[in-house]
Amino acid sequence: MNCSNCGKEIMEGATYCLECGASIDEPVVLKDLKPKNVEEAKASGTIKEKKNFIETMKDDFAKCMSYKGPKFDFSGYIKSIGTETNVLIGLLAAILVYMAPFFSWIWSEHFRVKKTSNLFELGGKNGEFSVNSGILIFMGILIMLCAIDMLAFSGCKYIGPLKAFEKNYVIKALPIVLSLIFFIIVINNNKYDAALEFIKNQEETAQKLGSGTNYAGGMGVGPILLISGQVLYVVSLFMDYTKREK
Repeated sequence: MNCSNCGKEIMEGATYCLECGASIDEPVVLKDLKPKNVEEAKASGTIKEKKNFIETMKDDFAKCMSYKGPKFDFSGYIKSIGTETNVLIGLLAAILVYMAPFFSWIWSEHFRVKKTSNLFELGGKNGEFSVNSGILIFMGILIMLCAIDMLAFSGCKYIGPLKAFEKNYVIKALPIVLSLIFFIIVINNNKYDAALEFIKNQEETAQKLGSGTNYAGGMGVGPILLISGQVLYVVSLFMDYTKREK
């Protein structure tokens, strides 16, 4: 910037012209283009990363769909259970998640008489705690499908078409995300929540009447199995990832 009075260049931060002494209304501040360039670089890098991620996903799915080799190396998978810890843990995780809907999701015990209902009985019409909510049955089926996906992805290098996803941990983590969503849907179901509330009220009533030790109940072991399986599957993925990074 130059002085409007004498035309001399004015230094940055000056409030008056050193040559003629003319005052300047606002201090001169030189524009720094670096922050803008940094922001532009970051934005460009983010866009590039997104494009790379999308391209990777497309390539993996294309490889999966176009695979024409052997479909399943059964003997290799069986051997891996005894030699690769991550595959063994993935198998155990899948079993726990698969069995979760078949174990009790609600229970009560009155004078040592125990009543339980698994997720399918709970959502049906004939269980001990039937709430007749088909969504619970549907969620149980979807949880079982997630378990099958866990089993498949934990040993994907022995399943021909799934070899494409061997290093794609976003796809391999989908069963965790989906099963967690299905679990949240179940525990937030109004009818399921009402059944648990009923048992809680019964227990409180029994305690007020002095017979609280004869009545108990609550959420069953099914949710515990589901969460345990999810945790084990995460451990399996982490072990597989760290092994590849070595």
